Amino acid sequence: MEILLKEAKSILTPQRNGFLAARPYPFTHSLSGYVGCGFGQTTCGLYCYAQFLPNWHFRGFTAEWGHAVQVKTNAATLLEKALSAMKAEARQKLRIFMSSTTDPYQPIERQHQITRQCLEVFAQYTDLDLLVIQTRSPLASRDFSIVQQIPYAWLSISIETDDQAYLKRLKGGPLLENRWQLARAARASAINTQITVSPCLPFTDTVEFGQRLLQSGAHRLIVDSIMDGDGAGGTRTARSPFAKVEPGWADTSYAHRLYHYLQEHASGTGISLGWSIGGFCGIAPRRVAADRA
Repeated sequence: MEILLKEAKSILTPQRNGFLAARPYPFTHSLSGYVGCGFGQTTCGLYCYAQFLPNWHFRGFTAEWGHAVQVKTNAATLLEKALSAMKAEARQKLRIFMSSTTDPYQPIERQHQITRQCLEVFAQYTDLDLLVIQTRSPLASRDFSIVQQIPYAWLSISIETDDQAYLKRLKGGPLLENRWQLARAARASAINTQITVSPCLPFTDTVEFGQRLLQSGAHRLIVDSIMDGDGAGGTRTARSPFAKVEPGWADTSYAHRLYHYLQEHASGTGISLGWSIGGFCGIAPRRVAADRA
């Protein structure tokens, strides 16, 4: 793995258009403590749209996608500076997605702890509106004690299939069972918990997968397909390595089938459901949620 240590110029990236800026409740910023991702060597790296973005190609890496990561060594310092400089009224509007282009708990986070340092900063401010921590890594459980101190934090866990054999046949990834355990542990720790079936890959059985999701302990469930969620109507995925190894990559029927099953069986469970972009941007502002309660 090629690792570059570099100080960034800024850490909060405004979201004015695109996936995260969608309705009903758009994010205001994204936060990425790393450029590139160690999980790029696993199944998700086959279809990850981040490999096509300029911030990857213009970094001067000599290694291929999934084999190089840039560490933003001063991420927490920049975050503290940005938040402390804001008036309370401005911080209260912040809705931050961490992160859209890399997993905040990729393997090298164990050593560099950029995500942990940023969470420690967030824990000093109780007035933000939303922080979504998007990951597929069980390493996130390491920081539960910090996340518990952030009232606006949501742990969002990627579980794109229930078929471990399918993942293994491609390029593997964090064990699915460990991700299910992460969701249960987060809920038991009183952490707002979300599972994203994104993108929805082939699974074993609609009922079995659907029931496991409904019984996972997650407060919210999101289902997405590659065609709906790659940010370019499937054109990015069409030129990705995933399209070469998965002939049926454009088939969205199983994603819709799973979502419809969840719609039919989630009634009375208190679980919130979302589809694709609208689902990711579906967490209501804290003031709206409080009014509803």
